[in-house]
Amino acid sequence: MDIEKQYQSMVGNLLPYGPAWDKTEPILLSLALTLSKTHLRIDDLMREIDPCTTTELIDRYEQICGLPDSCYSEQFQTLTTRRNRLDSKLNLTGGINKDFYLQILAINGFPDATITNYNNDVFTCESSCEDHLYDEEWRYYWIVNIPHNYQITEMTCEDSCDSYLRTWGDKQIECIIEKLCPSHTHVIFKYGVINA
Repeated sequence: MDIEKQYQSMVGNLLPYGPAWDKTEPILLSLALTLSKTHLRIDDLMREIDPCTTTELIDRYEQICGLPDSCYSEQFQTLTTRRNRLDSKLNLTGGINKDFYLQILAINGFPDATITNYNNDVFTCESSCEDHLYDEEWRYYWIVNIPHNYQITEMTCEDSCDSYLRTWGDKQIECIIEKLCPSHTHVIFKYGVINA
């Protein structure tokens, strides 16, 4: 039974007994139609509350959240991308740990990314000869290893002589991570790294 028929039944059941009113009276049918349309619009509004399912209010949500920001180009965003970015911005809990940044990478399409840091890799006199030679300053560096989702653009004969021989990377995810990283740290992005 569709929602309009349910409202027709409910309105008909509210009528007093007797021949004065008929359940198929046009005014009652139009009242049921109005109530069913109102009900459907309220259901739509409930979907609009959630940033993951919003459609009509997405522009308003983005305006409130300051989106699109410098990390996202307005031209190439699908509705799903906009919803994901909005959801991550509204529900961002924060934290200065690997799990937080891995979650951000996964939300933005890099679920296989890993993070390498050098907190415990300082070379000392007790280190073995196979240990890395990182000094104290390396504890402020961390590497985002992105295994597969990267774009490589090779230089062609049509490019100018001062073009790069090869470019790679995803400027969008780099921008997002650099905005969220602690200000005293430096992020290095490695592309095509497997099992880092």
